[in-house]
Amino acid sequence: MHREMELLYQEANLAGISVVEDEIRWLSETRSRLRGEAMKAVERAMDESNQNDIWCGLQVFYNLGEFRSSVDTLVSKYKGVGVYSVGAALDMKAISTSSGGFGPGGVQTSGTPQVGGGKRAAEACMDELHKVVPAVWHLQTVLSKKRVPFKQVLFLHEVWQEGDPLLTDQIWEALVKAFASQ
Repeated sequence: MHREMELLYQEANLAGISVVEDEIRWLSETRSRLRGEAMKAVERAMDESNQNDIWCGLQVFYNLGEFRSSVDTLVSKYKGVGVYSVGAALDMKAISTSSGGFGPGGVQTSGTPQVGGGKRAAEACMDELHKVVPAVWHLQTVLSKKRVPFKQVLFLHEVWQEGDPLLTDQIWEALVKAFASQ
């Protein structure tokens, strides 16, 4: 209904009518709150591997007419988290400073990576990747199961075209590029 009111406002050219303008402002504020709450719900469901809740949140975006952009935003966010995590795990400067800068016997190591610093960075990276990759996989799974009402087309086809990499492949490609650039 929310989306229909916005379309009616645009199609009927109701701009300039103060009562309508007040309602449209309220609609805009409501849309922002809906979008924010739906994004939180989807992200929480992706972190918890709850496919039903992922779908419920995505349904809000579909009804708002923001389905593709919202899925793209989610994938970009998780891609960014994964790339950042790989970059941090392979950043020798950060690894060497996290070890305190002193080697055995208190000798200054002047930026030489220390045993343990790399291990902590690698463990943190793997923990992040263990969250990111399954989360996007669950998103992709939900999109490949659910269908657009009335059209019976998979929702996956709303955000993915034949020949394009799947959502999980996009994550892996970004991670490989991050690794290769280090």
